Amino acid sequence: MSNQNKPTDYSKVVRIQIPSNPRFVSHTRNYFFNLCLEHGFSLFDSMDLKLVIGEAIVNIIRHAYSGQPNKPIFIEMQFDKDRVEIKLRDYGKKVEPKDLRSFDLSDYREHGIGLFMIKELTDYYFLDQSFEVGNQMVLIKRK
Repeated sequence: MSNQNKPTDYSKVVRIQIPSNPRFVSHTRNYFFNLCLEHGFSLFDSMDLKLVIGEAIVNIIRHAYSGQPNKPIFIEMQFDKDRVEIKLRDYGKKVEPKDLRSFDLSDYREHGIGLFMIKELTDYYFLDQSFEVGNQMVLIKRK
């Protein structure tokens, strides 16, 4: 969703790579929570983003990598004046749309609330499967 004609201000871009090991979820959530606060997001929006990032990482570990703890997860956050764009990239299995859980809470099962939370707590989300290998989730949250 970035404006392709506008040069990127790399002072507002944070990129990290973490392994698909669940022990890194909490650290990564807290790191991005603090970044959001530092970039002017409210406490509530920062907490929403912390939850969203955690859910997205867990979904990658569970579904794209089938629980394998040694695969790469790339996360990029680009902060603009009025929003943040988050990209989470994996090189695992492509997600089949038929396997995605419903966004209806009445369809709640033991698992499957992650995408509902992502949808409700962001202004825009998109699962990009145009890559030859893997997936990329793009999330946007406005201030």
